[in-house]
This record gives sequence, C-alpha cells and structure tokens, in this order.
Amino acid sequence: MNLIKPFIASLLFILLLTTVSFAAPDQEVITMTLPESVIQEAIDKSLPLEYEVQSETLSGSVSVDKIQNLQLRQDSLSSHITLSGHKLNIVTNVAGHNLRMKIGSLTMGFQCNATIRFDAQQQTLYVKPTISEMQSTDRQKTDVASALALLFSNQEFPLKVEDLKPIVTEAGNKLLSISMEIANISSQPGDILLSISPQFTSTAKKK
Repeated sequence: MNLIKPFIASLLFILLLTTVSFAAPDQEVITMTLPESVIQEAIDKSLPLEYEVQSETLSGSVSVDKIQNLQLRQDSLSSHITLSGHKLNIVTNVAGHNLRMKIGSLTMGFQCNATIRFDAQQQTLYVKPTISEMQSTDRQKTDVASALALLFSNQEFPLKVEDLKPIVTEAGNKLLSISMEIANISSQPGDILLSISPQFTSTAKKK
C-alpha cells in the first residue's frame, strides 16, 4: 500500500499532456515546473483510490479519501491525508495458527511528511513517508489505526516511472520521432521540477 501513488500518477498524467509544447530540438534537457496548485488539483480529481492491505498483522482494504494542504519543499513534501478502512481484520498467531479478529471499518487522518529522491539510471522515484499527528474517529480502534500507519511509515518505497510514449510528428517529407526519458524529478518550495532528456530520430515518410 502506498499513499503517495496518487500524487505520482497525477504528476505523470500532467506531464504527458504538456510535453509537446515544451519539446524543442535544440535542447538537451527540458525542464518543466509544475506549481503546487496544479498538483493539488490533479490529486483532488484522482481521489478516492482504494488499496488492498495484506500484511502479517492486518488484512482488508483502505481508501485514500483526501490529500489536503499539499506543501512542496526542497526534495520533500507534506500533506494531510484522510483514510477509511473497510473489512479490516487483525491477524495474530497462536500456537502456529493464524487467527483473524474482525475490526470492521474506521476513518483516520494524519499528517504525512515525505522525502523524495530520483534514480535516473533505474528510472525510479523513491519516497520515504513519515506519519505524525494521527487521529482516529473511533478511540477504541486507535491500535488498528496505528498498525495501518506502521505499514509504510519511515520506509522507502520505490515507484517505477513508466517510459513516456514517443511523440511522432511530420517534418516536411520526414517523420520526426521524439523519445523522452526523465532525467530527474525534484521538488522545491511551491513547485515540482521535471527534467526530461529528449532523443530525436527521423525517417522518410512512406509513399
């Protein structure tokens, strides 16, 4: 389970929509700046998202309902996240046997701070979230909420960046193909910065 995935999916969606207008043959690296407000709007439109939870201690499903108050900093980000859990079970082991105790549903909110780093060679974005200020709407289920939080708090998650589809356009009697690879993903106060390395090839148009 990863609560940062909606953010990454939204960011890449925006990238695919806008790359054409930024591509220029005389540039080795294209830098795009995506403001915080644009990222927040894309995230809002992508929610809610559901994830299955399967761990040694918990099972069920979790819905990411809200990601609010997004703040971008130097190579890090923070936001307030609201989750709802459904058909949750606590799994315990007694004398070698797994026992499931039904918990049902709960809603919880927490502050999430995360550091990010991008490995260009592996085309992978690594996200390490930390949870704080956790609040559960049901005090009797606080332990369950804590177990959910521990599934990903202070762990580094690799997010593979899928290859961008090449852009093909006509240039006189030739077809120009622009293939792109992400050179870097970073954040600064208020913005996400994308560095894209384009490669250009041309072929004669078929008659």
